[in-house]
Amino acid sequence: MIKCEVSVCAKVNRSASVKKSQKDDSEFVTFGIVVPLVGRKKEKLDMEISVSLDGGKDVASVYTTGRRVSVNGTLSIRKKDGKMFFNLRADRNSIELVKSTEADRIEGTIEFRGKIKKDGVEEKKDKKDNLYKVFSAFDVDKNGDKVEFIWVRFLYFNPKEGEDFLAAGQYIEANGDLQLGVYREAVSLDCRLKEVSPWEPPKKD
Repeated sequence: MIKCEVSVCAKVNRSASVKKSQKDDSEFVTFGIVVPLVGRKKEKLDMEISVSLDGGKDVASVYTTGRRVSVNGTLSIRKKDGKMFFNLRADRNSIELVKSTEADRIEGTIEFRGKIKKDGVEEKKDKKDNLYKVFSAFDVDKNGDKVEFIWVRFLYFNPKEGEDFLAAGQYIEANGDLQLGVYREAVSLDCRLKEVSPWEPPKKD
């Protein structure tokens, strides 16, 4: 499970259209925005996000290509055929048009449940000789019989003592600040860890 609460400012790159929910046949509006990202090695990539909110034609007419919006909402991440898809669910009170001079940004928090990579946890020290930990973990996204892995890299400053569950192959529940970048021409997910605990995945029937 990966869930992010984010605040985004970006340009609309796909004008809004009206669709109907398959669950209850209610109308909702969806449109696209694009956020430019820069990686640690100065790689550049446009992160495309699909925004959805309740509404009909009157709401859709507002969000046209080229306009800039500020949006707060819940960002969900899916992966299919090796490509990640980002969907941002908002409500009318959490989105507004902004000036063209408003800077691009995406910031927020991330909640994660998944499994630590088999390489385990690496301990490092910063310039002031303070200990911190680095590790990667993955969440599984299933598309039919196909399994996809969504990776998150964790930076854990001021780690607590006695957290023996932070080890290769262990399941964890974690949350912290979301940091987005670029790795191998794809969006990378980093978390500046605030809280972490053991997690037991539900047993399969």
